Amino acid sequence: MKAKVLKIPARGEWSFAEVDADADGILPLDALQDAVGGWIECWWLGEAGFPDLDMFINEEGKLNGLSFNVVATRLSGIFARGDCIVGDAIVCAHDESSSSSVGLTEKDELNLRRRLSELGF
Repeated sequence: MKAKVLKIPARGEWSFAEVDADADGILPLDALQDAVGGWIECWWLGEAGFPDLDMFINEEGKLNGLSFNVVATRLSGIFARGDCIVGDAIVCAHDESSSSSVGLTEKDELNLRRRLSELGF
């Protein structure tokens, strides 16, 4: 099964992509780790206006000197706290009933496209 996610590389253009999910539509840990290049850290996007979405980033990105990710930083709203995101990021939805990461809906995609456009990306 495939699930739609938003990929935000530190360098290059963001894009929506389909990644492998299990039979229940749940994104496996290794897919999230592959997307960010290491151990993952979850950043809830509720404070940025997306209560059903999560952004996964590389947990050790700053320790490893990864590149600043301006798109992920602006989208997440973390800059308002004096922080930033480095390295590649991935955005997906979460299923509250199972506490699992799942693919984005068409509405999620539309809302993310709108916000990224508002931010100038």
